Amino acid sequence: MPALFAGSFRLVDIVEAQRGLWFAGYPVVGQIAFLVFFVAMLAESNKSPFDLIEAESELISAYNVEYSGMKFALFYAGEYAHTFAISGLAATVFLGGYLGPSFLPGAVWLLLKMLALFGLVLWVRWSFLRLRIDQALQLNWKVLFPLSLATLVVAGYWVVTHAGAR
Repeated sequence: MPALFAGSFRLVDIVEAQRGLWFAGYPVVGQIAFLVFFVAMLAESNKSPFDLIEAESELISAYNVEYSGMKFALFYAGEYAHTFAISGLAATVFLGGYLGPSFLPGAVWLLLKMLALFGLVLWVRWSFLRLRIDQALQLNWKVLFPLSLATLVVAGYWVVTHAGAR
């Protein structure tokens, strides 16, 4: 949806298209798209409530048995780096990336947005219980997939009907 509004897949163009209003601030369409992306971000990070593959509380989860010490620490740090990188993508695509008031450099604004999203991911992880596989599949196929398609159609309609406004 942000690439549709920006007219480009380049991240710089997507950020520059958000000079007036972040895509997450677009009424209904942008907010739903951000919510769908955030839930997908949680699922991709394989942390609670979407840790269906390897649950940390299980008796045997493969990497807990195979790795210990520094190897386990590096594996765990890699998972958090992955979550932080996804937070960076979400901050760039939906929250205006490096754009912000001029009293701080753009890199600082991007880092602050990334940290805020990373903290939100951790908060959700610590607050919600794990979903069963049937609940996750119902959420994905019956709620998120139709919502994302409807958002794409509405955003495409808006871009086509307001093409002369750009």
